[in-house]
Amino acid sequence: MRALWLLLSLAVISAPPCALASNQASVIKETSIKESAIKSVTSQYPWYQWQTVGQATLTWGLWDIYNSELKTPTGKYSGLDTDLALIIRYLRDIDKDDLLQATNEQWLHLGYSKQQITPWLTTLSAIWPNVKKGDRLIFVQRDGIGQFYQGTQPLGKPLSKSLTRSFIAIWLSPKTDYPELRKQLINQ
Repeated sequence: MRALWLLLSLAVISAPPCALASNQASVIKETSIKESAIKSVTSQYPWYQWQTVGQATLTWGLWDIYNSELKTPTGKYSGLDTDLALIIRYLRDIDKDDLLQATNEQWLHLGYSKQQITPWLTTLSAIWPNVKKGDRLIFVQRDGIGQFYQGTQPLGKPLSKSLTRSFIAIWLSPKTDYPELRKQLINQ
C-alpha cells in the first residue's frame, strides 16, 4: 500500500501541469455525470424500496392513533428538503374532517397564518378520504414536491412546494408539537 501511494505521488509530481488540469476536468466532468445519473435513478427509484430512517407510534391518552414510518433513498434524514416518504398506518377510524381539524391545529402551532392555511386545507379536503383502521396514507416528497397516496393509488395532483413543506413540517420540524415522535422518525 505504501509503495502504491509513493508511486501515485511521483506520478502526480512528475506530470505536466496541463495533464493535471486535463485530468481534473475529466474527473469533475465524470463526477457530475455520475451525480446526475444517481439523481435520475433516485427520482425513478420507487419510494417503497427506500430505506427506513425511523418509526414511531402516535398515542393520545390511552389510544394508539397511528404507526408512522419515515423512509429516504439513503435511510438517513438530512432536513425538510430531503426526498422522503412518510407512511401512516391508522390504528382507528378517523373522519376526514377530524384529520383536517388536527392538521389545522398543527399548522397554527407551527406559526402558519390563517391566510396560508385556508387554501392548503381546501386542497387537502378535496383529496383526503375518511380513513379506516388499517388504512395507509403515504406522503412522498421528491425535489420539494409532495404527493399523497392511499396504498399505491395517488390522491389528487402533486402539491405546491409551500403545502408540501408545511405538511411534512407537522412531523419533522424542530417546532413540532410531538418532539419525541420526530426524534423516533429521524432516528435521533
